[in-house]
Amino acid sequence: MSKPAQRIPLTVDISRIIDLLAAQIYPTPFALLRENVQNSFDAILLRLHLGQTFDPRIDVTIQPQSISVVDNGIGMSQEDLRNHFWRAGSSSKNTEGARAAGVVGTFGIGAMANFGIADHLLVETESAVAGERIRCSASRSTLSTTENCISVHASESTANPGTAVTATIPPCRTIDVGEAETYISHFVAFLPISVLVNGKQASGQRIEDAVPQLTATWTFAECGIDLGDALRADVELAGAVNGEIRIALRNIEYGSEKLHGQMVLRQAIGCLRTCRSGFGLATVSVTSFYSFGGVADFLFLQPTAGREALTTDSLQLLQRIVTRVDEFVSTQLGKHPESHANALFVAWAAKRQRYDLCSHLRVRIEPGESLALHEVRERSQDSAFLLYAGRDSATVQHASEDRPIIVLSRIPQRRDCERNYLRRYCRVDELSDDPKVVHAKAESETTPAEEALAFRIASILATDYFLEAQVRFGTVSHGLPVLVTKRSLPAEIYLDPGAPTARLALQVFEREYAAFPHMAKDFVRNMIFPQVAELVPSATRQGAEAFLKSIKRTREVFEYETTDLESLTALWKDYLSGRVTFQQAAERAGRVAVRTYQVVDRAAAGAVRDVMPDVIENEAATAQPNGPQYGALPPIQRLDMSTDKKLLTIAESDPPLKGYRCFLAITERIQEEKGDFFLQPHRTSVVWGGQKALFIFEHHSGDFGLYYDLQTQDLISDQSGGGSFETCTLVMKNRVFIPIPSAVQPSFLPQQNEKKRFEVRCDILYIDR
Repeated sequence: MSKPAQRIPLTVDISRIIDLLAAQIYPTPFALLRENVQNSFDAILLRLHLGQTFDPRIDVTIQPQSISVVDNGIGMSQEDLRNHFWRAGSSSKNTEGARAAGVVGTFGIGAMANFGIADHLLVETESAVAGERIRCSASRSTLSTTENCISVHASESTANPGTAVTATIPPCRTIDVGEAETYISHFVAFLPISVLVNGKQASGQRIEDAVPQLTATWTFAECGIDLGDALRADVELAGAVNGEIRIALRNIEYGSEKLHGQMVLRQAIGCLRTCRSGFGLATVSVTSFYSFGGVADFLFLQPTAGREALTTDSLQLLQRIVTRVDEFVSTQLGKHPESHANALFVAWAAKRQRYDLCSHLRVRIEPGESLALHEVRERSQDSAFLLYAGRDSATVQHASEDRPIIVLSRIPQRRDCERNYLRRYCRVDELSDDPKVVHAKAESETTPAEEALAFRIASILATDYFLEAQVRFGTVSHGLPVLVTKRSLPAEIYLDPGAPTARLALQVFEREYAAFPHMAKDFVRNMIFPQVAELVPSATRQGAEAFLKSIKRTREVFEYETTDLESLTALWKDYLSGRVTFQQAAERAGRVAVRTYQVVDRAAAGAVRDVMPDVIENEAATAQPNGPQYGALPPIQRLDMSTDKKLLTIAESDPPLKGYRCFLAITERIQEEKGDFFLQPHRTSVVWGGQKALFIFEHHSGDFGLYYDLQTQDLISDQSGGGSFETCTLVMKNRVFIPIPSAVQPSFLPQQNEKKRFEVRCDILYIDR
């Protein structure tokens, strides 16, 4: 006779669950320190919002085996402790009053951060509202969702509201006190209250002082400035003799909404530290002609649950503001002689075709030295100047006092601004010096190698750049290797077979044919693309929108945002209440919490020379001699090659590729969903700080970009840095490698028996122009 069936409960290992969830949301072991300090700051904001008078203060004590955070904020009642602090996923700060107070955190998962590293937690608190004083504690080993596991004791009120949280760290997870002090100081530096870390003042720094002042030669200050795009602000602007700019914005309004906070920016800093109510959030990058960086402190900035990034909406609004700042700064700078010294202003004016702002640019006069364009405008009313855009010294020698010649700059963007201002606002007679084809080869005169190179180049332009072109050979004046003689479709391109780069490509065809296809691709990328970039379809708005639709898919976020947390919290409640099975909960959680990781060890690293054998030599042979090019460039393609390596390096004995010696593969999932983006010409910006590196790849249309956010368990750099870099993306059949700047390269190179683990977040970023 069979025995009756038994029923047993499904049990959950709470300690293991906390390990998994805390590791998912908080990639750094210092998270409990940051979360507890942020909770203390929020408690002080809430007490201040009640109108109570006191001297706000937070004391942080860090020891190898314990962390203590003490504040004199609003405190917690027994009900607060039960319903919010000890209840994962619940927050008492999702109220209108809390938002009006400017609180930083609203996720309600801070206690989880403690048990991600601590094995015991002691909380002593007194409520400024209820007057209750409570002492409670819990140990990680006894945590339970079904048993009473938190010890709670009530005691007499001391009339001193506030909270003290002490986390005890197990011996296997000893805290590095120095690193922890540096870490938390970064988050509290701008708080307007007293924060002491191991007895030393860590707060009180003014945001204005964090962005270095200029030795100003001119200033502008005015309230309620219309920045355009529904934005208004109080502005303080300063310019230096070298053209550099610093700007502060306060009392910003966006439509009818007031954006509480401020922003201080300076040219060429590159990275932007973000804060909410003064409490540090993530370091980000925004697209700016002036590579603006500095500090932005706004209530609209929303962190993701792990605090290591900002939500996409926050980034988009920041980008909108900075784009308008670019416009405003340029219109003001153009009124001053210092604009002549600012190459980034010249780049902006050329891109926007705002030649009317270029009156203070100075042009070379022969004989003589230089004149500001507005001076040329005034003098040319009496007698026209001769204008020469060429490089022929013999032509320049014909200049005289009676008939001086204006010689245009050789820098393309400055040359464009000078030429267009002179044509529009001055009386000039232009001396022709246009490059031309001196002798065009008949088809019967071309060699087999020339025919092969012409066919290959036309094919590459058609398949890689969607550009129809006819490629011919002939002798080109001015020593130019390439000349585009027809800029309507099909484009007409002449190659001079006597020029060094073309001659090298022809020799490769004749002597080492196996290397010829790669040489031809590199020749097109370096020599021809810069001449025809504006003809490439995706450089236009219509083309960019069409391309964007082809890669725009389900948004991929690899850290929890608010909606993710709400889904997970609801799912956890459904499971505990029996509405869904454990299997159903696990399956749904997997769909909600999508994350991507990249793990790199020594076995996954290889040499560029071994994986892409001809790239280094071809780059050296076809590179332009004009120095770094920060505009949009195509990738280096080897679509017939594949590799299982995730990290590529270049030995010191070889020349670098555009200054880089390290390249990291993007994750396979992002390559599948967004990899097509990297086949298009793009610009590259990188910023870093702490455990984070953020790559911004801007499509050459300027309308959108891709951000690729890397979070590590170790420090990438103890100093924030970054800015614009040359594009040098490597695209293979099964891999896309992004370049790692030399300043942070050591953080990406695994040592013997070491595994580098990167947590990745990626999304499309729209750029308002």
